[in-house]
Amino acid sequence: MKYICFWEFKPEDFDKLLEKRKQIFAEREREPERFAKIIFGGYAFVGETKGFTVYETDDVEKLLNDFLFMSPEVTYKFIPIVETSKVVELRLKTKKA
Repeated sequence: MKYICFWEFKPEDFDKLLEKRKQIFAEREREPERFAKIIFGGYAFVGETKGFTVYETDDVEKLLNDFLFMSPEVTYKFIPIVETSKVVELRLKTKKA
């Protein structure tokens, strides 16, 4: 399953998060199975301390590992997403029934 993750942090935490970011990427390299796969991003919104990343995983605990590692400085909102072609396919099936 894919998830879009909207994240945000306070500007005063920026320097602290640079170090945490370095640490989490080292952890991801050392133990890739512990974290959800990043398939798009992260991208920041211009001029803001927020943005988004798209993850892929079948294990929600892997998303929580990101969240717990970066907390409390970063807030996350994970939203499951699906391809529109899948939605259309399911809709056409239900119309036939």
